[in-house]
Amino acid sequence: MNNRNDIPLDGWIDAETCAHIYPLKVQYEDTDAGGVVYHANYLNYAERARSAGFTLMDIDQRQRLSDGKAFVVAGLDIRYHKPARLGDILTVVTKTERMTGAQVILNQQVLSADDLNLATLTVKVVYATLDGRPIRLDKDVKNKILATMPPQNHDIQH
Repeated sequence: MNNRNDIPLDGWIDAETCAHIYPLKVQYEDTDAGGVVYHANYLNYAERARSAGFTLMDIDQRQRLSDGKAFVVAGLDIRYHKPARLGDILTVVTKTERMTGAQVILNQQVLSADDLNLATLTVKVVYATLDGRPIRLDKDVKNKILATMPPQNHDIQH
């Protein structure tokens, strides 16, 4: 058996595309009576992938919460293309499209094992105080996110 510490539970960052890759398997609890993934669970998959991506970027969300700061979803657009089913192996691919002083725009795709696009999400994440007031990204957070963005997307507004 593999060492549990060797299993990439948070996925990985693809060096070529700068995308975060988050694999998962559709479980019984994710589906309706017909074995099709319930539409709201795509949001759960995307949220898990975003959290895992922050972990891989060495952005400690628990520490941010202790400091009175958090990443908050301020807007989201989702398009469903094809259904996933019980037992399917899926991959959530997350790319950072844009970043401003207080927000990050992410593009997420939920792909099947044969790379069919099942759902596409555009997510606006705002850095905010715990009472919901947007604040500028800390410099270290901004630099960690920039390190995972393609160079052509580095024309970030400060």
